[in-house]
Amino acid sequence: MMGDRPEADPKKLAGQFEEWISGETLVGRMLANLKTGRLPELLDAAVAGSGGKPAETLAETWNGWERGTTLPLAVAEGLRDGDLSQFLLDLGDVAQGGE
Repeated sequence: MMGDRPEADPKKLAGQFEEWISGETLVGRMLANLKTGRLPELLDAAVAGSGGKPAETLAETWNGWERGTTLPLAVAEGLRDGDLSQFLLDLGDVAQGGE
């Protein structure tokens, strides 16, 4: 049941992404963690809201993997180059009412 899934946690997602950056997690596991952690939904909401160009670029990169048109490592590197970690931390701060 989809309604039973917890809300996406941007800070947790950032931590999972950072595990790949630091070499603790393989790229495939990291992408799977981001997907089950609801990154696609966060990106879609950010694109539809006020996420601007960074959200669009990250969503486009992610969707390359979802569609099977981009290899996992290229997607991970694109997310890194698009500063996914900072984007997620910023989302987490906004969700908590911070600046």
